[in-house]
Amino acid sequence: MARLSLKAIEERVAPLANRAAYDREFVFDLLLAYGKPQGNVTRLRNGSLNVAVDHETEVAQKNVVYFKQTDGDPLEVFQALKTSPAVVRFNTRFVIVTDYVDVVAHDTKTNETIGFPIREIDQHFTFFLPWAGMEKAQYVAESHADVKAAERMGKLFDELLQANPGIFDDAQGRHSLNIFFTRLLFCFFAEDTGIFADNQFTNAVGSQTQPDGSDLAEFLTELFKALDTADPADKPKHLADFPYVNGRLFTVKDDQVAPRFTKKAREELIASGTLIWRDINPDIFGSMFQAIVTPGKRSDLGQHYTSVPNILKTIEPLFLDALREEINEAQDSERRLIRLLDRVAEIKVFDPAFMRKSGVSRDSGRSAINSGGLGAHDSGGKPSGFYDNSGVARSAAAAATARAVTAVASR
Repeated sequence: MARLSLKAIEERVAPLANRAAYDREFVFDLLLAYGKPQGNVTRLRNGSLNVAVDHETEVAQKNVVYFKQTDGDPLEVFQALKTSPAVVRFNTRFVIVTDYVDVVAHDTKTNETIGFPIREIDQHFTFFLPWAGMEKAQYVAESHADVKAAERMGKLFDELLQANPGIFDDAQGRHSLNIFFTRLLFCFFAEDTGIFADNQFTNAVGSQTQPDGSDLAEFLTELFKALDTADPADKPKHLADFPYVNGRLFTVKDDQVAPRFTKKAREELIASGTLIWRDINPDIFGSMFQAIVTPGKRSDLGQHYTSVPNILKTIEPLFLDALREEINEAQDSERRLIRLLDRVAEIKVFDPAFMRKSGVSRDSGRSAINSGGLGAHDSGGKPSGFYDNSGVARSAAAAATARAVTAVASR
C-alpha cells in the first residue's frame, strides 16, 4: 500500500471523532486509518497477533501499540503501564489508555504524552503520524552567514527547477515561483523572529509530510491558505496554531501553484529552515531574492532593489540629517522630544521602488528619540511601525517581497 498523505490520514481519522459511543473497535479503526495492513489488524483483532498480557482489556502489537481499556482513571493506569515489562519488552511505539471517555497516549520514542476526550481524536491525529511513516521532527537552528543562507536557498531553487521542467520558461511559471519563494523566505524569518513559534514552520514540514516530498506542495498550499485565514476555527486542525498574517502576502490565487517537490528538494527546504534567520537584516531580503533566481531572467521581472547605503545617500540629505540634528538639540527637553516624536509618527514615505528601506528614516528617528529617555511614548495613537510607507512595483512578485519584508521588519 502506498504511503498516505497527511490530508488522507486526516480524512480517514475524521469519522472516528464524535461517535455516539466507543468500544474496543476504536483501536483497530485507528490503526487502519493510519494505513496499517488490514490483515495485521484482523489478526490483532482475533488475538493471533496480540501480544498483550490481558487479552480481555488489552491489545498490543510488537513495535506498534499497547492499548488498554480501563474503568479507572486513565492517567493513573497509564503511569503504571508505560514502564511495565510487556511494554518495555515489545518496544511498542505508542501506549494508549482509555475509559472510552478520555484518552491518554504516550510516544515511547519522543517521550511525549497527551490527554484528550476520545471524541476529539481528529484534533490530535498528528500525534500518531509515525504509524504512517512521518516521524516527528525537531530541527535545531544552526549558525550561518548571510551568504550561506542565499546559497542554501539557491540550491532549493535549482532542485525545484529540475523537479518542475519548464516552470521558469514562461511568465506565469516565473511569477508563481517568485511568489512561492517570497512566502518561503517570510516563513523562515517568521519562525526565528517571534511571528511563528520557534522552528514551527520547519518542524511542521519535517513532521507532517512524506520523506519523498510527494505531498509537500499540497501541504504548503494548505499552510499558506491557513496563514491567510484569521479565525483558527476555519483552519485545518493541524495548522490551527499558525497565526494569521495580514497584508495579503498569503492570499493564494488559482494561478499560484506550489511547485512539485522531490526528496532532495524537501531536504534542501528543511536544511534552509535550520539556519538562524533572525540574524539576517531584513534589508537584504531583496538582494537575497535576486541571488536566488536565475540572473539571466531577472531583468524581465521588475524586481530591482537598492542597497541601504545608497538609500541613505538619498534620504539623509532630504530629511534624515535634519531630524537627527533636531534630536540632538532636543536631548535635554522632554517636551521638545515628545513633539518631535509626534512629528516622526506623522511622516509618510512614498518609495517608487516599494521596498522596506523607505522605513529606515522613521525607525532611526524613533530609536534616537527613545534613547533620549522617552521610552514607549504614545504618539497620539499612531502606530510606530512602517505602515505609512507606500510605493509602486512593476510586478506582483516584487510587491509581495516588499510586503514580506515590511511584515518581518515591523516586528
